[in-house]
Amino acid sequence: MTASLPNDKRGLGPRGTTHIKLAVGALALVVASAGTMPAEAQDVREFPLAPIRPQGNFVAPYFDGFLPNDDGSWTLSFGFMNRNDEELIEIPLGPNNFLEPPQFDGSQPTTFPVVRYEGFGGPRERGAFAVVVPADFQGDVWWHLTSPNGFSTKVPGRLIQPGALIPGAYELSVGPQGGGSMRPSVRFSPDGPMGIGPLGIFHPETFRTSVGRPITVTAWVEDRGERELRSVNMTLWKHQGPVGGEILFESLVPQSVGGPGQGPGQEPGGGGPEGRSIQIPREGEKAHLAQFTASFSQPGDYVIRVRIDNFGGGDSSPGNMCCWTNGYVRVTVTP
Repeated sequence: MTASLPNDKRGLGPRGTTHIKLAVGALALVVASAGTMPAEAQDVREFPLAPIRPQGNFVAPYFDGFLPNDDGSWTLSFGFMNRNDEELIEIPLGPNNFLEPPQFDGSQPTTFPVVRYEGFGGPRERGAFAVVVPADFQGDVWWHLTSPNGFSTKVPGRLIQPGALIPGAYELSVGPQGGGSMRPSVRFSPDGPMGIGPLGIFHPETFRTSVGRPITVTAWVEDRGERELRSVNMTLWKHQGPVGGEILFESLVPQSVGGPGQGPGQEPGGGGPEGRSIQIPREGEKAHLAQFTASFSQPGDYVIRVRIDNFGGGDSSPGNMCCWTNGYVRVTVTP
C-alpha cells in the first residue's frame, strides 16, 4: 500500500476522534487568548459554535487525563482538535507551540491533521503524546498553541481538577475494559523494551537518510487483552517535521495476511495513511510484525508516530480513551 497526502489537505493518519465526559471537562479548561489577531481569527473566537470551516480555523489542545505508573509517577495524556474540515495545520516547536514548565517541552506534535472518527470519536485526536510527572507533582503542565490565524489557546494537564467533588477526576483506567480489552504492546526489537499506552516508546535509533530515499521500520506488536486475543491495527502519522514536509508511507505487511484495520476509525476515510489502517497478522511468518517504509520530500528532523490499536473490540475506541499504544521514530533527512 502506498499513500501520499497533500500538504494542504490532511495529515498522515486517521481522520477521526472522540468525546467522553472527561474530555468535556478538559475542553472547559482551554483558555483562549485574544491578543492581536486578524478579524477572521476574532470571528472564530466570537462564534465557537459556528459550523466547521474547510480552512482558516484553529487547532485546540486537549488534556485527556492522567494514568498512574508502577513507580508512583503519573503520565499526563494530551491530544488535539483541528477545527477545520479540510486544512492540515502545522505549527513548529517554539513560541507558537510549547509546553511549560520547560522540562516537559518537545514531545508534542507539530502536524495537526483533520481527523474524523465515527460514533463518539468525532473530530478530536486523543493520546497523541504524553509526559511523565513525579509522584509528588503539584501544579499544571500547560500546552500552548498559536494557530496560523493568530488564535492562541492553552490547556493545563493536572492531577486534580479544581473544585471537583471527586479528587483525581481526570484519572484514566490502566486495567482491562469492560470486555477485556487492554492497550497493546509495542517493541522495536523482539526482546527489547516494551511501550504501553499514550506515552509509548521511542525507537532507540535515530534514522538518517536523504530526500526521496526510504527507510524501513519494523515494530513487534501484540494484543494484551484479557479475552480472546485479536489482531491489532497500525496507523502512521507525521508527528513532527518541517512545515510542508511530506512523508510517503508504504506498508510492508502482505495484503494476504494484513487486511484493512478494524473498528471505529478504521473504515475508509477513518484511519491510517490516506484513510486506511493496516491490520497486523497474529499468525504465520509475519506474525506481530508491523513493517513499513517512509520517504521524505524535504530535509529536516522528523518524528513518525506509529499508533497500534485494537479498535476491533467493542470496548476499544478513541472515545473510550483505550486501547492504543504509540511508538515514535526519529528521522534526520539531508538534501
